[in-house]
Amino acid sequence: MRPGKLILQCALPCLALGAITAQPTASQSFKWPEGKKMAISLTFDDARASQATVGAPLLDEYGVKATFYLVPDAAKKQLAAWKKAVAAGHEMGNHSLHHPCSGNFVWSREKALETYTPDKMRAELSETNRQIRELLGVTPVSYAYPCGHTFVGRGRGTQSFVPLISEMFVTGRGWLDEAPVDPSYCDFAQLTGMETDGKDFEQVLPLIEAARKSGQWLVLAGHEMADSGPQTTRLAMLRRLCAYAKDPANGIWIAPVSEVANYVKSVRDTINIPELVSAGAEGTLHLTSENGKGIGPKIQYMPQWKAFGWFTSTDMVEWEVDVPKAGLYEATLEWSVDDKEAGKAFVLETSAGSLTGRVEKSGGWEEFKSRPIGKIRLSAGRQKIRFRPEKAFRDGALLDLRAITLLTGK
Repeated sequence: MRPGKLILQCALPCLALGAITAQPTASQSFKWPEGKKMAISLTFDDARASQATVGAPLLDEYGVKATFYLVPDAAKKQLAAWKKAVAAGHEMGNHSLHHPCSGNFVWSREKALETYTPDKMRAELSETNRQIRELLGVTPVSYAYPCGHTFVGRGRGTQSFVPLISEMFVTGRGWLDEAPVDPSYCDFAQLTGMETDGKDFEQVLPLIEAARKSGQWLVLAGHEMADSGPQTTRLAMLRRLCAYAKDPANGIWIAPVSEVANYVKSVRDTINIPELVSAGAEGTLHLTSENGKGIGPKIQYMPQWKAFGWFTSTDMVEWEVDVPKAGLYEATLEWSVDDKEAGKAFVLETSAGSLTGRVEKSGGWEEFKSRPIGKIRLSAGRQKIRFRPEKAFRDGALLDLRAITLLTGK
């Protein structure tokens, strides 16, 4: 940790200080490429014929690329046109094989989500990817929830399949949502999708203006692409939207969902966003600086080293953790410290116990080491785990903390 160099060494365009401390608070600090003020992604569901034959060619006139969420059987009916859309650079996403929604929609009764399990959904989405790859030579990395529904089962057996989407795809998009996507905060498996069907440009423009003011990502969602009709994104509106978005004076980056998501992910590698830590392989818990919460007057997340840096003895890091089973866990610390600062005492605390030790020398602030520090008892379930100095110190720093790994005994 070297005070004064924290911001200057960012690998990507540097964010404002408020965006790289422990808790980013506003999307206004998010830096879009080339000085843009916001992002827009146009998305369309179901592989409807008008999308491939009319909509995609219209977008091509403006150099705008969209994301189309396909149902394979529908795409087969206009296969040549969909191949042209792929060649033109449009993204093809997964919208399932059977478009399952709640059985409350009578037309979905034979494919009701209430009858699905996570395994059945996994199998369907895998088969959808396989068929799209076979038809068009691309494998979807983006998914749109049919009807915006994110559950399977019913009653006490209801489960979210958002975790499955997070595992299988880069993004998952909702439907009929009421807010744009906040790039600094969003869950990529639950991107909000705002409707364009049945709207004139004057109705869409306020959404754009609001998203631009706050530096957000507006994911627009529609179905048919025609002059008029039910569940239709109007071509006249699209022309005006494309012209508006492509005007450099308006500061808009318009691109497919996965392209924007990959950029957002790359920028978020430089910021710290606390999130629930779940067990990985063999029940291992990875408490990293990226998923921890810095608490204290001066603690800072340092993106160039992916580590938290201590400035005072009242600084600490806290993780929200879902522990799979109770027991003793072997703790491994990844840290760096200047040799002159080494030796200060630390404590790792859980609801079931604590582990103390002293920070060993690593060879310098830029020399990170990984070493077991002992065993600690964990109770099962959701809880908080904290790492902090054991005792107050007047000068210097505790360490730079990159990660703590907790491995259950066998």
